[in-house]
Amino acid sequence: MKQVRRIIALVAGLLALGGLAPAAAAQSCGTAPLKGERVALLIGNSAYNDFEWPSLKNAVNDIDYVCEAFERAGMAPRIVRNADKAALDKALDDFAAKARGAKSVLIYYAGHGFEYGGRNWLVPMDAPPATRRADVEKRYLSIEALVKHVVPKGAFTLLFVDACRTTEPVVRVEDVDVAAGVAGSAPLGLLDIGQGAVFYSTAKGRPALDFAPVGSPVSPFAAAVVHQLAIPGLEISDYFKIVSRDVYKATFGMQLGPQQPFHYGSWFDDYYLVAPVEVPQARAAAAALPVTAAAAPPAGATRGPAKPAADPLADISLDRLAIEDEPLLVADVLAHHPAAQLVALADGGHPLAQHLAGYMFSLGVGVKKDLPRARAYLEQSAAQGFPAGQQELAYLLLENDPSPDDVKRAYDLYLASSNAGFSKAKTHLAYRLAVGTFGPADFVRSQALYAEAAAKGHPAAIFALTYFPDTRAANMARLRTLADGGNPEGNHWLCEAHFADKTRKDAIEDCGVGARAGFAGSRAILADAYAKGDGVPVDAKEAAFWAKLARDLPELRKDQRDLIAGVGE
Repeated sequence: MKQVRRIIALVAGLLALGGLAPAAAAQSCGTAPLKGERVALLIGNSAYNDFEWPSLKNAVNDIDYVCEAFERAGMAPRIVRNADKAALDKALDDFAAKARGAKSVLIYYAGHGFEYGGRNWLVPMDAPPATRRADVEKRYLSIEALVKHVVPKGAFTLLFVDACRTTEPVVRVEDVDVAAGVAGSAPLGLLDIGQGAVFYSTAKGRPALDFAPVGSPVSPFAAAVVHQLAIPGLEISDYFKIVSRDVYKATFGMQLGPQQPFHYGSWFDDYYLVAPVEVPQARAAAAALPVTAAAAPPAGATRGPAKPAADPLADISLDRLAIEDEPLLVADVLAHHPAAQLVALADGGHPLAQHLAGYMFSLGVGVKKDLPRARAYLEQSAAQGFPAGQQELAYLLLENDPSPDDVKRAYDLYLASSNAGFSKAKTHLAYRLAVGTFGPADFVRSQALYAEAAAKGHPAAIFALTYFPDTRAANMARLRTLADGGNPEGNHWLCEAHFADKTRKDAIEDCGVGARAGFAGSRAILADAYAKGDGVPVDAKEAAFWAKLARDLPELRKDQRDLIAGVGE
């Protein structure tokens, strides 16, 4: 799994849908022969009878909608609509037989589901709302069994599940004495699928909205899945992150919202739904535009030729670069500007494009990973005095086995970027000064830099200031404002701050939001809370659940790994 770039390691619109979604895809999608190394099985159950089960108007619309998107991404899809148990079994047998040579299998389910007996189940159209223990396997379809049946041995599994995960029992198992403490049915839980990833449309204990906004022809999850699939070259962990952000923003403030998609998994190599594009070096600079006011270097730096009337990157300000998480920002840029255009702009001398290209090549976002090429673009951006390029180059130098000269140069770059007012550089430099990267620790200077970055709204700097008694209260309030405004990063840092202050029980809800949003620290802190009963009842199962998910993230700090050592292992 690729390490997600977070500043977390440095300090211990609606859905942009425009007219939302077009009409559901024609029902011809998913009928072509299954062939190739990447195949998809899409199951949608909408027409429940509203007596035994609530109907889901958009579930079949969703799979029709995502079908065309996955097909455009180079997958061979097969659709199963409104199927009873017998029809599902037959469809799975057919799919398994025809997908034997696949190296990657995507499964997308929209409908009702639940967990019982340590396994997860989807609900066929003819399934009853109540059953007996002996009949569970006859009436419902085990998702684990489905995966085992249709995914060839050694293939990568990617499972999307759009189903409610509320605590109310979806199915009543009649011969289970729940009152005596015997476990009945529960919300869909973790699936053990081996090499691959699971992407739930919502967090445990929360509903999955069938539409948002009201009247939408598809669910907010399906809309975001398709919307972000248009961006080539997003490694799957980054893709999950931006889809989750879109759904959270689209449902924030709704009566049953916000809805937080949730993912986990284990994979060793980068996985792309849409492969990075090949961008040859030294593309014709004629396609590039010169530097413009929005991306210009600071005063005194050399400027390019006369500015044209429009710059495609004019809406990306230094202030935005200085506080926004790079994966989200770069995904937004790639949604509007192909990677080839950004590289052409970089080759033409555009310092912001050079910064973006450097980041993209350093992590393989939108393009194939190429560290020498990444450094070359960042060197060009930094040479123009562009603060974001200076900061990113300093980071790259320190993260790749730096020599003493690299360390000195990184300091000079951070200092230049910080002096130009770039908040992210101030936070990086403050952290490095506090931990002694550049010599003896300097906490006074570190605090001053954090204060300057926090004043510009950088969340990690705001959190860092909660460690200083004289600035704690004001910055806790700042984090609360971020959280209340719909930014889960605010919730995460509140969780970290309360944990450090030994007041975790006051921030359990924030830890939950941060954990569901994918922040490693929040997951570890929540796991420890369930293990110790701090702010929540002791629950070994929940502790193990969150501990596993925290350990799966490479950015989890050592002290947090130590915190949950042994939990669920």
